[in-house]
Amino acid sequence: MGRYAMAGTTIDRVAEEAGVAKGTIYLYFSSKDDLVHAAVLEGLREMITEMIRADDPTKPPLERIRNLILSQFRVQASNQDFLKTLIIGNSLDFDVESEAGRQFKRVYASFLDFSTSVFQSAIELGAIRSIDPQFAAFMLGEMITGSLRRRLLKLASSPLEADADAVVELFFKGIQVTPCA
Repeated sequence: MGRYAMAGTTIDRVAEEAGVAKGTIYLYFSSKDDLVHAAVLEGLREMITEMIRADDPTKPPLERIRNLILSQFRVQASNQDFLKTLIIGNSLDFDVESEAGRQFKRVYASFLDFSTSVFQSAIELGAIRSIDPQFAAFMLGEMITGSLRRRLLKLASSPLEADADAVVELFFKGIQVTPCA
């Protein structure tokens, strides 16, 4: 799917690449949309598992957050074809009232819950100010997605770690200049 984008993905092409008859695909998926939704959910699950696995709860809170950011960059950058389809060529309409939308929301919420727990821990340890940890986790995710979209659109050529460090800096310190005393 990622290699051909949404428009280029066909049941025929999927069957050919899987080495199965087209009818076999229809045994499991009633349409291309069902197949695409299933592929997106599975791809997200795999990426989330990899990002969570990279966490080390024994690290200091700010280092955990930095590692969370860096792992998201690394995992997502290693899945560029998938992300191009999901982030840039997103013709997926995940209506939260549809079954596909509810499934997408559950998968996304699992990572949001994990990220929220990292922020909650940092708050409890006094490493960051008291803020709604879910809001912070969501906003961080949006910053990372935006940065990756910038890379996918070839608007940036900086090393991955430099972008991750820039997100860390922006997220932790904001953009305001601290006035001199």
